[in-house]
Amino acid sequence: MTEKVNLEEQIKLLIELQGIDTRIFKLQDDLDQIPVDIQKIEDEFTQVTADLKRAEDGLKVLQLKRKEKEMDLNTKEDSIKKLQGQLYQLKTNKEYSTMQEEINRIKADGSLIEDDIIKILDQMDAQSQEVAKEKELLKAEDAKFSAMKKDKGEESKKLETELQGVKAQRAELAAKVDKTVLFKYEKIVNNKDGLAVVPVVNDSCQGCFQVLPPQVINLVNIKSDIILCENCSRILYIEE
Repeated sequence: MTEKVNLEEQIKLLIELQGIDTRIFKLQDDLDQIPVDIQKIEDEFTQVTADLKRAEDGLKVLQLKRKEKEMDLNTKEDSIKKLQGQLYQLKTNKEYSTMQEEINRIKADGSLIEDDIIKILDQMDAQSQEVAKEKELLKAEDAKFSAMKKDKGEESKKLETELQGVKAQRAELAAKVDKTVLFKYEKIVNNKDGLAVVPVVNDSCQGCFQVLPPQVINLVNIKSDIILCENCSRILYIEE
């Protein structure tokens, strides 16, 4: 850093290193996103599975209600048969009329139960269609999930291979950078979301887009030292 040519070379190396690090950060972000994408589709699959279970449980509830209603109806019909069998044992018209009224009342109750059963059957039909629909959705979601997991697995391997290659390039380039300069650069790149070296364009820092004072721009032009933006603390350079 004591000679102008040496500093110019260091800045050029940092610019190149920044390009590689930008690629590394992007590859790492893409890798980190893969499990997030997989979790998202897995959550969707879980939701569809839950929807199917709710639909099937709803159908079971209706089936149980139908069974209960049919048992009630059978009980009513048995009562009617029993009472009808007793009609001929009655001795007075009043007893006969009272018994007949009871039979008619039970028949009316039975008719209401039959109406309820018809309604439940309609509901069961609609619920069965819902179950079939959810099964198709689950089948499609399962295929989608399996295909996506396979694709993401292949993508992950590809990105990992590329990332290792780029890291090897970085290590080779970093070895050429002055240790003090590299330490300063890496401290900034780790604290600034992977962006440590930025150009000055139209008198503005391209890291934070703040207008730079003339004296700062002059120091960057002189290239006698590593100059940082006073606002975002990134290393500044002016493109040739």
